[in-house]
Amino acid sequence: NATKLVIILLSVVVVASTLHRSPTHSSCNDTAMNFQPPAYHHRARRRRQQRCSFGQHNNRHITCYCKTSSQFASLRNQRQLQSSSLSMTLCILFTLQATLSLLCTASFLGPNTLYTTSFIPPSTIINQRRRNYNESPSICKRASLFVTLQHQSALGNGEGSHNNIDDDNESRKDAPHPLTVQPDKLIHKLESFIPNISRNRMAKKKRSLEPKATKDESRSYNVNDALINACTSLVYFLNNEADSLNTLDNQLQLSTETVESIRQVLEMVLVQAVRAASEVGDFVLINKLIHAAVGYATAIAHKTNNTAMPLLTPRIFGEVITSMSKTKASHSKVKSLWNLFLNDVASDSSPKILSSAPSSYELNAMLTSLSERNKVSAALTLYRRMLEDEVGVKIEGDAYTASILFGMLADSISNGGVRNTNDRVANNFAAVDDVIDEDASPCWQWNEALGLLDTFSSLQLNNFAYAALLKVNERATEVYCEAGMRHNGVQCAMSVLERMKTDSISPDVITCSTLMTTFDKGRNWKAAVTLLNAMEASSKADETDKKWSLPLPNTFTYALAISACARCNKGELALSILDQMETKASSDETSVEPNTWVYNAAIAACSESNQQSRSKAKAANLLTALKILEKMEKLTSNGSNGPDTVSYNTIFSLLDTASFNALKEMNDGDAMSQLKRHDRFADVVIDLLDSMREHGISRDAITYYNAIMACGLDSQDALEIFRLCIYDKQFIDTATLKDSQMQLKGRAASGVVFVANAALSVASITGDMSVVSEVITDLSSVGAKMNSESIRHIVRALGNIGDCEMILALLICLRGQDFANDLMKERYSIDVLSNLSEKSIPMIEEEIYSAAITSSLRHDQLGVADQVLLSMKKNGLTLNQNSLKEIILEYCRMAIDSSKDEFKIARLMKRQEPDVTVHGIVEPIYITSLARAQAAMAMLKGIEHPSPSLLSPVAKACCAAGLWQEARSIVRRMHRAAIRELQHDTGSLSTIVQGEFLAELPRLHRSLLKYCAKGGNITPALNFADDIQFLASKIRQHGKSLRGLKTREEETDMVLLSSRLSMDIETPDNVPEADFSDSGALYSILERPIGLTGQDWKLILIAASRGGHWKVCVGTLPFIRPYVKETHPMYARELAPTESNRGRSRPSLARLNRKYDRIARALTAAILCFEARSQYAWAIRAIDDWIEWSGRRPRKEAVASACRVLAKRYRGQEVINLVARVMSIPEVELTDDDASDDDLDYTYEKALYTESINALYKHGMYEEADQLYAEGAANGHLPWAVMEDCDPSTLKLDLHGMSIAVAHSAICVSLQKETARSSDGSVWDKDVVIITGTGRRSGERFRPVLTTELQKMLQGQFVPSLAASAVPGNKGMLKVPREDIVAWFDHQRRQKRERLLAVAEAMRDITSGDRLERALMQSSNRLERALRQKYENVDEKAQQ
Repeated sequence: NATKLVIILLSVVVVASTLHRSPTHSSCNDTAMNFQPPAYHHRARRRRQQRCSFGQHNNRHITCYCKTSSQFASLRNQRQLQSSSLSMTLCILFTLQATLSLLCTASFLGPNTLYTTSFIPPSTIINQRRRNYNESPSICKRASLFVTLQHQSALGNGEGSHNNIDDDNESRKDAPHPLTVQPDKLIHKLESFIPNISRNRMAKKKRSLEPKATKDESRSYNVNDALINACTSLVYFLNNEADSLNTLDNQLQLSTETVESIRQVLEMVLVQAVRAASEVGDFVLINKLIHAAVGYATAIAHKTNNTAMPLLTPRIFGEVITSMSKTKASHSKVKSLWNLFLNDVASDSSPKILSSAPSSYELNAMLTSLSERNKVSAALTLYRRMLEDEVGVKIEGDAYTASILFGMLADSISNGGVRNTNDRVANNFAAVDDVIDEDASPCWQWNEALGLLDTFSSLQLNNFAYAALLKVNERATEVYCEAGMRHNGVQCAMSVLERMKTDSISPDVITCSTLMTTFDKGRNWKAAVTLLNAMEASSKADETDKKWSLPLPNTFTYALAISACARCNKGELALSILDQMETKASSDETSVEPNTWVYNAAIAACSESNQQSRSKAKAANLLTALKILEKMEKLTSNGSNGPDTVSYNTIFSLLDTASFNALKEMNDGDAMSQLKRHDRFADVVIDLLDSMREHGISRDAITYYNAIMACGLDSQDALEIFRLCIYDKQFIDTATLKDSQMQLKGRAASGVVFVANAALSVASITGDMSVVSEVITDLSSVGAKMNSESIRHIVRALGNIGDCEMILALLICLRGQDFANDLMKERYSIDVLSNLSEKSIPMIEEEIYSAAITSSLRHDQLGVADQVLLSMKKNGLTLNQNSLKEIILEYCRMAIDSSKDEFKIARLMKRQEPDVTVHGIVEPIYITSLARAQAAMAMLKGIEHPSPSLLSPVAKACCAAGLWQEARSIVRRMHRAAIRELQHDTGSLSTIVQGEFLAELPRLHRSLLKYCAKGGNITPALNFADDIQFLASKIRQHGKSLRGLKTREEETDMVLLSSRLSMDIETPDNVPEADFSDSGALYSILERPIGLTGQDWKLILIAASRGGHWKVCVGTLPFIRPYVKETHPMYARELAPTESNRGRSRPSLARLNRKYDRIARALTAAILCFEARSQYAWAIRAIDDWIEWSGRRPRKEAVASACRVLAKRYRGQEVINLVARVMSIPEVELTDDDASDDDLDYTYEKALYTESINALYKHGMYEEADQLYAEGAANGHLPWAVMEDCDPSTLKLDLHGMSIAVAHSAICVSLQKETARSSDGSVWDKDVVIITGTGRRSGERFRPVLTTELQKMLQGQFVPSLAASAVPGNKGMLKVPREDIVAWFDHQRRQKRERLLAVAEAMRDITSGDRLERALMQSSNRLERALRQKYENVDEKAQQ
């Protein structure tokens, strides 16, 4: 301290003198140069010479500039000199101070500074000692750090080191002799360390066992310090002995017995010291101990010239690595110890200090250390290196080595994600084990375990190693359980069992239990039952003949077998195994008797399987569980193990209303009688509670909670069960005890309040405030108080009935306001303040306010939600992530609902003013939906890592509000996340399926395209289709890489779908059928494929049709072709020959019909667009292609639309041809599910003829319409108008149910037919009576429309007109007099005669050649006039 004070005073004086100094320019330069190295003087002198020459050779201006700037340069140099001199002075002083401090530190640490403060690795020090032992000087016992570093530098400098050695030899002649010279004293000294360290370890252990209340921290520190001091003294002793041995001039002569004694004692003391240092967590001390031991052993080896036996045993290094692993030492420190052991100690270099070769004990210690630090790849690499002898040391493993490696691989398989091994480990595995691709597992840990298994011989393995291997298989079976990439754990387990039989290693009951667990998790009841039978049969075999046998099953084995059967819905088999256990237990004393734990395991398996089943399967599981419970109750009456609280709690979790109803409908004679005799579900629950009371089984909070939740949505039943809980004195007494509350964890620890919250949750869903009031009243009767969860249920109940004002009153009441509490009493009879504890008032919690905001938004009460939010801000509360997510979802729901209302208004406006809007497009005015969607987008920015279940509703809300770009940005964001899931370091598709984004995207894609189709927005639809197509291509590429397929390095430029469908690029004729739907193995794993499906293409067609984009419709139809072909009737099971199935299951005709009905609207949308744009040629082409693809008749709406567009272009004959072509296709037989009563009245044929006749009639093509009517009537598809059984003096025509056009054709065809009959010259003498009806089926009841329209038609469209008058007394009949009919007949004859004469004249002109001659003369005259006009124009130009 005095030295430091002197240095500080000198520093102050030197700094002060430097700051007040004012040297000249030259002195500054000289002083500055004195501080620089010699090379700097030459550079500075050269720069000065260059500056001088520069001033002489340049002009005057530069010289003047140099003179004027010299003052500034001088000032700058002075400041630089002051700062540099000050810096150099401080550096020198601080260096001197640090040197003296380290000198003091080195003096305090002693002679071991070389090992404790040096930065040189210990291996380097050992090698230097071995090379330079005869030349190296001894280090002084109290040497400083400076001397130590100088000594280390001299070790590698050859001859330069002799100078320092000679100077120190004289001062060390009087060094003390080491105790190693006297082995007895040395052994006694080493033995003295053992009791000291052991005594301190026992004191520390006793101190750790004391209760926390009586512990004294200062005593703990004293015990730790004593342990550290004891171990440190051992380090000092070993280092001193090593240094003393190095100073000896003579060689040691030690016998083998002496070295053996020293080795034993040294091993004991080192093991004790290392363990003690590990207990205090001092890994630095462990490092010192092992290096001191290595140094001491090296010194003895040098002094004995390797004639004595080595001093160290390999076990010491195993203990050191094990102890180091228990501390907080990093992996690099443990690895450095292992490298010291392999490279320096265990190597073949001289001197040899290890008594024997390294064994598996040290290897297992290192592998255990790596396993504890999750260094799987490092452990596998280390084991491979030890096998391959890469470092000159080969260590073979044992059964414990295999157990460590297999256990490490099993622990690395996690449910959160499956990572793939790195390339180096994968290459090592591929070099060791050649596994067939078909048999390889998607779990790389299992494949690696199989590769490691081949590196062990049968003598190196035992039962524990195989049990660890089966644990890897069990974890892989549990994690890799998805379809498509499933790990076949059952087959792998059986193969391991076969290998154990080959190696003659009989499995024990633990190994068989692991096998049974794999069968249970793999849901293979057959394998479980087979193994159980084999274990039972093996016990009966002769002991002399058994070289390999299975153990007897125990309780756990039986429980797993029963669980596997119950999990696979094999309830009868599970019950039979239970009966078998009971029978064997009664007959044989050595057999296992079933206990409560076995029965509970079977019931729990039914409960787990019930969560993934449908109603009928749930009923079967419930029946199995109830039968097991009934069996347990019978055992209770016999004094055996009966059901307990866990049994009934599991039964209550299985119960629900759907399972109860399905179970009652089952015709099972073994069904529980107590279920059949109850009509109400709550009675079943109450009966089970009474059964618990009768058998003396205690009820806890979970019992009543499960019983209430089983009631579902019946709040009265929930109230009834809650009152049973209140009246249960045994439950109330135990619920108030602290010991019973400690047994239940989480929310169930609250006891009665936990049960009351269950009843309040049921009432909050139904909105039954009376039940809420009664539950709170009953809760107060037992002295219990509500908590925050109870308040949240009350808020939700108020929200479900829409009373948002009382939500505000409740929040005010929670602050302690009496007037708000009076409002709750007055309206709902709920006293909130009296049912809350005084400590909880005011209750201002974020979850309550969030529930209030969500409930208000659910009923569109934005004002109430805003007030609650302001109240949160005043109270200093902020929304958490979960609450913010709920609010965002409510805003999305409101945006979608508002969008529906805006679409309704837009449709009404379009109907009222059809000419205002664009064709086919409904353009709503987005106001409310836009604001709410934008609010959801703004709040989404506050969510950290939003889930796909949150992003999907926001994207839908944006589409509903017309925010197409925002929706596309969210979709692309989800696509990028899905691609990251693909590119995550995984080698299996099961992880891909577990990815949340990939599971959510197919549903989102369909919803977005529906919004586009709803408003006819084709541009967003095509943009979404581009993004979907890109994602599907990425998935296909990833699937190819997983399957090992080579991908092309140069991919062709992908043409965007929007440009292709917009007709900028020609659509190819042969589009691949699986181009956009195939996503590799994901197609069969996911519920929907990622790519565009047939329904997606249909939605794009609908969007294009409503937007009037006929080119997009033309380009989209080829892409929908493969999905239409799949519905062809020839692929149906009923219509295909049996021998052509080739083992593949064909769909039924009913399924194909339903699939066709879902996709057939696509053609209708395209034809409607072609009709609107008058593209009749594309309409005909589309219908022809559709008929070819589907093999069915197109929808009548599509054919009718095509007929209308053809009639609009006056192509009547093509209409007739189209109808004939459609009618020629055989009709597909409809199943019972597809047929309906409406189809029988208005058939496909009748609708098609009617619509085509209407189209022709509308555009004045009456003859083609009459021809179609005649064909339809002749084929029986249209009714024939003439009534045969009537008065012969009149002609009656029945036109009931006909349209105006069909009625016109019916009258014309009927009259023409009658005209043909009277063509023999007879006179028409009949009146025509037309029956039109009274208008019962018209749009306006009893106001006939057909009568008026027929009168107009007969007067305006018949030449001459027909006068039709109503029949007196019958408004539904018209009468046409015979005179008008005769006049019309005569006119028709004259018209026919004139047409025939015109045709004959035309034929005569053609045959005589007169018409041709006139045509040629007309053409020659036109040519002559044209030539004359041309020459006249030329003359006029020439004159000009």
